[in-house]
Amino acid sequence: MSAAEAHAATGAGDDGDGGGDAAADAGPGSGAGPGVGKGDPGPAELAERVFSGPERWGWEFVAPPEPPPHPAAHTPPVYAEPSTARVERLKKKLEDKVDEGRKASASALIVVIAGVTTFLATGKNGAATVAVTVLALALIVVASLRFRLFMARRRLRNRRTRAEASHRDSVQAWQRELDEHRAAHLRASEQLDTWFPLALETTPSRVDVFGGTGNGWASLLTSVGGPLLSAGQCVVVLDLTQQTVALELALLASGRGIPVGHVPLPGGLLGVDLSAEFTPEELAEALAETFSTMRPPTADVDLHTMDVDLVQTVATLLPGPLTFARLAAGLRALLGRQEPGAGAGAAAGAGAEDGTGPLTPAEAEALARAAGSVARGERAQDELRYVRAQIDLIARAEQAELTGVTAAAADWWQPGRLTLLTTEDLVHRRKDLADRFAFFRLLHTLRKRPVAPGTATVVIAGADHLGRQALESMARQARAAGVRLVLLLEHLREAALQVAGGSDSATVFMRLGNGEEARAAAQFIGQEHKFLVSRLTRQSGETFTESRGTSYGAGTGRQHTAGTGGGTSPGRDWGASRSFSTALSRSWQQSTTTTATTAAGRSATEGETLGRVYEFTVEPVHLQGLPVTGLVLVESGPLGRRVSFGDCNPGIAFLPRLSARPRTGIHPV
Repeated sequence: MSAAEAHAATGAGDDGDGGGDAAADAGPGSGAGPGVGKGDPGPAELAERVFSGPERWGWEFVAPPEPPPHPAAHTPPVYAEPSTARVERLKKKLEDKVDEGRKASASALIVVIAGVTTFLATGKNGAATVAVTVLALALIVVASLRFRLFMARRRLRNRRTRAEASHRDSVQAWQRELDEHRAAHLRASEQLDTWFPLALETTPSRVDVFGGTGNGWASLLTSVGGPLLSAGQCVVVLDLTQQTVALELALLASGRGIPVGHVPLPGGLLGVDLSAEFTPEELAEALAETFSTMRPPTADVDLHTMDVDLVQTVATLLPGPLTFARLAAGLRALLGRQEPGAGAGAAAGAGAEDGTGPLTPAEAEALARAAGSVARGERAQDELRYVRAQIDLIARAEQAELTGVTAAAADWWQPGRLTLLTTEDLVHRRKDLADRFAFFRLLHTLRKRPVAPGTATVVIAGADHLGRQALESMARQARAAGVRLVLLLEHLREAALQVAGGSDSATVFMRLGNGEEARAAAQFIGQEHKFLVSRLTRQSGETFTESRGTSYGAGTGRQHTAGTGGGTSPGRDWGASRSFSTALSRSWQQSTTTTATTAAGRSATEGETLGRVYEFTVEPVHLQGLPVTGLVLVESGPLGRRVSFGDCNPGIAFLPRLSARPRTGIHPV
């Protein structure tokens, strides 16, 4: 597929008909929904269109096919030149008569001169009269031929004028027929659909989305989430972007009566009873994994084991509700036992004696006794301080109000429900910690198989910083639980590049502004080959041969003859006679023959060599210039690898010539 088609398909919505920039105009929190601007239909009608139909990831623009050529397109009328045979024949005859006239005129002139001479000598003028008559007849014949030639040429011009006019009429009629044929097909094409739902041919367990902006993701989630919620599926969105990318989907869903829940983090974690979701060992593993992703890859692996021991010890010794506040107090109790001047009562905090503190005196005493076994050594003490500081960071977060849902994870998976988990905090460390714990809490929930396979979708937006191992763990658990996982990653580098193209997954590329990331995406999409001229050769040769020859011959001849004779005749008087004859001849001849032969030859040979070259199916510059809502879908379907261009702007649902079914006859690459 060529690069020019890619940009035209994704940019087809930028002409003012609900194109890619419409989503940018209705940014997050606008309440109007992506693609709905001033003068457009209201949110209710938009929701009606977005939430109808099968699952789709956007819309694919397909230009109407070009009209087929007319059967007579390659056979235009041919101009027939009128015959010039008569003109040529008369012209030739005239030339012959003119030549004959010249000869006759010369003869007549001689006769006239002779006649004039005779007349002057004898006074008779017959010959002159004849000559004048002949000359006059010759002139009449020539004049007649010229007139006939003139008339023949005139008739030829008339026939040529009529033939040219007839040819022009034929060409115009032929062109009108072609135009009517094209116009008829264009009228038929106006009834064809041009926008088709961009649907997956397979059912991958994971869809990776790379690149894009907050507005583009909002449009994508609205286009994808609407049909899923309408079909009764459960959709859980973990938004780590601080851009509320699922707000438009939530507003449209709420307008259609679909239950929507919102859990703001980390404030929504403060009242959660962790013991209701985790066993002590499970909670320890979840928090240890959270801390591991915050460390560099070269960190000591033993720290993970220490974290598990510390958290599991505290969680085991704190019966009853286990909140982050009580967990932080328990870690302080372990640490306070070892700090100079700190006792069990101090670690328990004010009011512990009367039961109003985070820990009861009995719990504080139990933790103090356990401190000697789990927090021995300087290294363990340092790790205990680190874990206590992290847990205490969440425990000091501001309380947040939940909307439409409880903080319990089991309440997020009701059929036909949209649940939004958003993380936002002014303290970056607390925000980062909340991101990671929410991720692993969701991962832990998937391990428990919360829903029937194929009935839920989990979207994680802005997961770039979580690392490759965390993303792969989430993908494995989601696939095992039968829950589709959608990862929205802003960049295509490092961990994301290693995750892309995993087994049983599809990939979507949106705008990638960075050149290196765009090149990596183009490399991932693939290359296609074509044959181009790589070498042209031309050889020319010329031969020239010339030969000359001269022959000369000469001869001389001479002949001499002499004779003598005499005699008498009977009956006559005697007499004598003598005769002598002499003949002399001489001849001489000379001949010279000269011959010259010239031969010239010329030859030329041309050659063309084609080379097989590979080029990107989608050029990096096109990925960098995608519209806000433009996307490239890469999927391995039953017919092979498929690369499709689309636009996820929900406003496209208002355009005419919109198909309800995906396009068929897709050619994979």
